Amino acid sequence: MTYCTPYLLQLGLTKSKTSLVWIAGPLSGLIIQPLIGVIADRSRSKWGRRRPFMIGGSIVVAMCLLVLGWTSEIVGKFVKDAEKAKNVTIALAVISIYAVDFAINVVQACCRSLVVDTLPIPLQQAGSAWAGRMAAIGHLLGYAIGSIDTVSILGSIFGDTQFKQMTVFAAMFLIGAVSVTSYAVKERVLISARDSDDKPGAIQVMSQLLKTTMDLPPRIQAICWAQFWAWIGWFPFLFYSTTWVGETYFRYEVPKGSAQWNDILGEVGRVGSLSLVVFSSITFISSIVLPFCVRPPDSKRTRFTPRPPPGIAAFLKRITSVRPDLQMAWLISHCMFAATMIFAPFARSRAVATFLVAVCGIPWAISGWAPFAFMGVEINKLAMNIPPSTRSGVTMITSASVRERAAESELDVLRLNHEDTDSDTDTEAGVSSNIPSTGELAGIYLGVLNVYTTLPQFVGTFISWIVFTILEPGSRKRDESSPDSQWMNLDSDAPNAIAICLAIGAISALVAAEATRRLRYVR
Repeated sequence: MTYCTPYLLQLGLTKSKTSLVWIAGPLSGLIIQPLIGVIADRSRSKWGRRRPFMIGGSIVVAMCLLVLGWTSEIVGKFVKDAEKAKNVTIALAVISIYAVDFAINVVQACCRSLVVDTLPIPLQQAGSAWAGRMAAIGHLLGYAIGSIDTVSILGSIFGDTQFKQMTVFAAMFLIGAVSVTSYAVKERVLISARDSDDKPGAIQVMSQLLKTTMDLPPRIQAICWAQFWAWIGWFPFLFYSTTWVGETYFRYEVPKGSAQWNDILGEVGRVGSLSLVVFSSITFISSIVLPFCVRPPDSKRTRFTPRPPPGIAAFLKRITSVRPDLQMAWLISHCMFAATMIFAPFARSRAVATFLVAVCGIPWAISGWAPFAFMGVEINKLAMNIPPSTRSGVTMITSASVRERAAESELDVLRLNHEDTDSDTDTEAGVSSNIPSTGELAGIYLGVLNVYTTLPQFVGTFISWIVFTILEPGSRKRDESSPDSQWMNLDSDAPNAIAICLAIGAISALVAAEATRRLRYVR
């Protein structure tokens, strides 16, 4: 996505229309993730509930990425008229972006559900933190590759432009990562579920989703609202920060009439990607260090050795006593993001813009695991609280049942969400930690969380469209000496529309901080 915004601008779309293209993200998340969550929860595939969707979705994403990279060449084979070819190229690029967004949401929904399915409550934060670390590594590698001139290094073997080569690399890495996960993670196979006699039709699935969304448990509802306000701020940052850094560089630091680049899109992408390399590096370091500095939710025991050497016992005790809990860490991350992005309109150099983007790596690392850790804990509690009469309607193959059916079944399965035998904490009233969770709630509740993640993106898209329409309607004077940069506003005296959107997002982050503060008092 680093190159997609400047790519669309280069094709001829204005910034206001480009902002509407990115409605694909929230639209796909709003529809696909909850829907796939419900369907996957009830899937009885012998390959597991999540694995088939992960593999199928990643194949679709890879194919659409390649189409996106070679859009002009594909259209040129069938449309010879230059004006028609331009319009068809834009249409095919937009359709490819929508297809990528819809398919990647399938993969993301099932990957997140897999973490909740396979881990007990005490390990939910650790699992979410590791998911954040892997995402940070992927971002770091992607941005690092995007910040160098791969065409001069690799030649044209993967394409003759930076953008084409990035689509190839993204497709290869996605297929490889999903293949490793699908091979390594052992899923339980659903044998029967509640209302298993009735085949869930589309109306039943949507009805269940709507009912769940409208009747959320109080703590899950509070988590979702905090996520809602946070993502009004994160949306413009994630979609426009690369373009903002590149445009800031060309607007304020590149002398007018200087030497031109043959690939202006690649140059903007490289400048922006370099800032995101620093951002991803800080995110990666934070995702490794911060989970050890934050107390997991619903954990009363200390996480260090019960009998440390006397010389460091007092030091460890002091550290443990001042460690913030996950709720406080999430609140601080919102405040840090707001305090950083409020200065975006005042950035006048690539160094300042890069610094602001880089600092956001810390709150992004926390935002990458905190809501999912909270949701994992709450989902597992709900599953354990299901009355025995209801739970009997859910049958899943576990290691115990496999031993009994060893002669008849060759399925490789694993008992999951088992009791944390190392824990010495008391279980809450009515909740027995030795009852294995079926994980049947993971897909639908994480889908609902994604609804609250995607709805603010509609709000962010609308805000961006208004800002771009007012400040950069597409008719402003451009730098005539730079015909390849016509899609950028290089007027240093005009306000930077993207920076204004980032500052508006900072205000929303403050509302998210208040919503997170109130989470402590919700039971």
